[in-house]
Amino acid sequence: MTKHTINQQPYEVASIADLCMDIIVASSSRPEFGQVELLADHYHLDLGGSVGIFATQYAKLGGKIALMGKTGDDTAGAIVHSRLTEAGIDGRYIEKIPGEKTAMGLNIAVGHDRAMLAYLGTMELIGPDMLRDEWTGLARHWHIGSYFLLRRLIPAWPGWLQKLKSRGVTISLDTNWDPEGNWENVLQLLPQVDVFLPNLAEALAITGKRTLQEAGTILVGICKLVVVKCGEDGAAIFFNGQHAMYPVDPEIADGLKIADTTGAGDNFDAGFIYHWLQGSDIAICVREASRCAVSSLRSLGGVAGQIKNKA
Repeated sequence: MTKHTINQQPYEVASIADLCMDIIVASSSRPEFGQVELLADHYHLDLGGSVGIFATQYAKLGGKIALMGKTGDDTAGAIVHSRLTEAGIDGRYIEKIPGEKTAMGLNIAVGHDRAMLAYLGTMELIGPDMLRDEWTGLARHWHIGSYFLLRRLIPAWPGWLQKLKSRGVTISLDTNWDPEGNWENVLQLLPQVDVFLPNLAEALAITGKRTLQEAGTILVGICKLVVVKCGEDGAAIFFNGQHAMYPVDPEIADGLKIADTTGAGDNFDAGFIYHWLQGSDIAICVREASRCAVSSLRSLGGVAGQIKNKA
């Protein structure tokens, strides 16, 4: 594959973040309405948001990433900033908004399934004004996550990607799921995207196809490199007219007991992009991405179980 050598820009990766605090509740019983009180097994408070989780894993692998975002000047915001600092992320581009509430996610995990509620809070204040021309030169690569939650940015992304491409910046995209089922805008972005990282359900929904092979073939005809995350089955790579399936290395998953699936895909993204930017072979990128994803599954939340390569 083409080597993507990181240059001398201040950061390797830049991204606008859907920063929030996650409340993760683990239970062996499904919640019931009608004022039924059940006991939970455990709970955990941590940094959440697709890009927030991506960024902390990327930084813990040893990468330099610039995050732009907004939080409230509140307790939840303080937890978010603390986790970013602990991961080694410079918070200079993250604004604290007095009088506003930090976004919040409630995840109730029962076995391998989970229910989620999100309060967008300061996330809804993120708009096109955050796409500043001076930021096009911050990094060699831009990662776009939570495409549908950062909804005020959707109309602005095409023009922004054009500016980035004019400077030779590479781009990765993980849309996450669209609650409203509107996938047309994603297809319009893909010609400017270098690495597209959907999960299988998203790939099928975007293309309207029923099989992985059909969906991947369509997507790789639009985007250079498509990495479809297939959960415990591993990942499918569509690249240069070829298709390959990469199962999870049994050594990586040895003894795995899943505590929570929150953020596994985002940690996969971080591992893949970190090694892709190093110019690693695709097989290495997938293996190390899987290592990041599986490691995160061992703990509640998307951050506590992340791999730490940084001294």
